[in-house]
This record gives sequence, structure tokens and C-alpha cells, in this order.
Amino acid sequence: MAIINLPSQRERGTVILVSGERGAGKTTALLRVREAALAAGLTTGGFLSVARLAAGEKVGIDVMDAATGATHALAEVGEGGALRTGRYRFHLAGIAAGLRFARAGQGADVFFADELGPLELERGEGWTEVLPVIAARAFGAAFVVVRPSQLAVARARLGLPDDTPTAVIGVGAGQAVAEALAAWITRRDAD
Repeated sequence: MAIINLPSQRERGTVILVSGERGAGKTTALLRVREAALAAGLTTGGFLSVARLAAGEKVGIDVMDAATGATHALAEVGEGGALRTGRYRFHLAGIAAGLRFARAGQGADVFFADELGPLELERGEGWTEVLPVIAARAFGAAFVVVRPSQLAVARARLGLPDDTPTAVIGVGAGQAVAEALAAWITRRDAD
């Protein structure tokens, strides 16, 4: 686990990049941050990409509205579909739902964008329209999930400096990162 450069002062528009390989616990960590933010009376907005499991195996992804907890089907494992990346075929309605969640929640105390990847950062597809929402920095703090191989591209596309606060989650360290980030957001907004 490594959390680099978390700011100590409360400043609107703070962006925290959250990174780690597949299965490291990025979304699980952010669900814990969302829970802590809500318990502290903070508003949440944006979207989280939650695994859909069947018989203990990941078969799809749902996009969750960070404000309400409502979900919408985003992707399934399988062939076909107009929009694909890796082993997933994406539903255009799920992409549209994530964009609605992001726009509606852009002024929240805590904003989530889980996740921006090759679709957005390289191909100009998926949630590309979320990039200017993040760049506008209308939120209190944002947690933006990006794979390690995409960190430099994300910083460039979002106009973020190289020393942007980053939480890197190694396999098995998700719980520790989740608790550290949850404590930070609670302390940060308690002042």
C-alpha cells in the first residue's frame, strides 16, 4: 500500500487518483470512503463501477450512483456489443447513466469516477465527457480510479501535476487503503 501526498488542508477541487491492478480492491476501498463520507454528513456524487457476481465469479459490472446508491447495468463478460474493452461488452445505456450520475454529482463534497481507462483516456469513448467535469473541480474532493499503466495519461488529460495525490492499492492492501482514505475524508471535512 502506498498513499502519496494527501493534502492536509481543506481545499475544494482536490483530486486523488486511486490506482491498482485488477482485483486489488479499488472499488471496495471507494465504497468504504463513500460510507464514511455519508456517515459524516457529506454529500457524495459521481459513479462507482461495482462488480456483479454469479456463483462467486465476476460476470458483469453495474454503475452505481454515488449519491443515491441506485445501480444500472454497465457491462457483461462476453462477445459482441458496440463498445468493448478487454473481456467486457458495455451497454450504452449504462454509460449514459454514469454520465448522468457524474453531471448531477459534480458539486458534491466527495465525487467518485470509477474508473477511467483506455476507453476514455485513449479512445475518446465511454465516459470521456466526465473528463471536463473532473477538470472543472466543482467538488470538494474527487477520487478518480485509473489503472497504473494509465496514470501519466490521466494526469495529462486532466491537467494534473505529477505530484497529484495518489493512492496505490496493492493486492491485499485494499482494506488498509480504504480505512486511511476514509479517515482522511472524515478529518478533512470536519475542520
